[in-house]
Amino acid sequence: MSIDQEAQLGQQVLEMLRKKDVFITDPEITNYINRVGQRIVAHVGPHYFPFRFFVVQDNSINAFAVPGGLVFINSGLIEIVDREDELAGVIAHELAHVQCRHLAKRIEKLSHLNLATAAVTIAALLLSRGQGANIIATTTNALAITQALAYSRADEEEADRQAFEYLVKAGYDPRGMIEIFNKIVRHSWLLADNAPSYLLTHPTTPERISYLESLIKNYPPKESYHSHNLLLRRVQIRLRVITHDPGSLILRYRQCIRENPKDPLLHYGLALALARMHRYPEALKEMHYVLKALPKEDMFQVDLGRLYFEATEYKKALKIFKAYVIQHPQDPTARYFLARTYLALKQYPRALEIFKGLGPSLRYNPDYHYFLGQLYAQLGQKGQAHYQWAQYFLLTGDRQVALYHLRKAYQMLPQKDPLRARIALQLKSVQLDKNSRKGAPGKGE
Repeated sequence: MSIDQEAQLGQQVLEMLRKKDVFITDPEITNYINRVGQRIVAHVGPHYFPFRFFVVQDNSINAFAVPGGLVFINSGLIEIVDREDELAGVIAHELAHVQCRHLAKRIEKLSHLNLATAAVTIAALLLSRGQGANIIATTTNALAITQALAYSRADEEEADRQAFEYLVKAGYDPRGMIEIFNKIVRHSWLLADNAPSYLLTHPTTPERISYLESLIKNYPPKESYHSHNLLLRRVQIRLRVITHDPGSLILRYRQCIRENPKDPLLHYGLALALARMHRYPEALKEMHYVLKALPKEDMFQVDLGRLYFEATEYKKALKIFKAYVIQHPQDPTARYFLARTYLALKQYPRALEIFKGLGPSLRYNPDYHYFLGQLYAQLGQKGQAHYQWAQYFLLTGDRQVALYHLRKAYQMLPQKDPLRARIALQLKSVQLDKNSRKGAPGKGE
């Protein structure tokens, strides 16, 4: 496979998952995962692609990296980790598979396998069995292909060695990798015939775990990075509230609070679950309890501001976000909601200034482009608005609507606007890709 083919394969997998609407886009969650991932990427050495990280809304225990530098992590896997070192272990292992080109080499050996079929199979492997079965049923010999794409024991050991090196350089405790693998194996027998999806493509054997233990014994790591475990727990609670029924969670959190009334994170989970049910007065009461119990953890101020924003109490939200951003000017989530609050209050120039500065950190977040498009529309800049909406629909997998907005943007922007040249290239790229999916042979076919 050429580098272009690897990038094309990754893009096709990404498109399929976007159409299934499976991605978590909450900036608090995605920024945290990206921060952990990029800390490790800084130590992987030269690489062909910029690594990107995605959280898939799926309770099954799975993670997968595909050629093109795309790393997908299921919400179910994030929920079972106890330390950031465990999450870092999984991410480092996936990055190692990409760097070693393990999946690309396996696809190369399947001479009959074109990129489209490979993409469908990989997308199915990333989803839980219910969703995945619907996708994979469209391919022939799907089970045989799945087995052929599974990493070998040699692949896994090479990825383990590389991941160990990445983790040590990044300052993480590599024992976290052993801990998460042990959890995955434990889930395989706890769940009986419904083994974790991770084991379908990442066989975790006792020999591999012993090998990792010997690596740690022979090369004792010097842990230099100590993660704030409260950040992980906060992200896990946000994930749980997004991916589970809020009514059931409210009952569960209330029961847990009766048993542990002073645990602030139980109150935090209850606040978020109540907010999902639009019970904002109760949610705000619980969030104020969290802030009182954890006075030094001002990150929960962002959550309080978000609750006021969702309750349409924009002036209160504005006061909180402005104060927080002064103290934490680089926090993209706080700045994003500050911009959205200015937009809601019709303070458009202030909103635009902040939105423009968020481009580098939120360019892959579809909601960012949607609301920036809304802002440009309010400012009467219709060409810019259509361009941002085009990016929104590209990121959510609707190329037909994206093409419409790209054409409208091209028509409405002034002749000398430099954005027109970028739109012309994007129009050509999207149209060519659309035509190739209608039946024209793609690379590798």
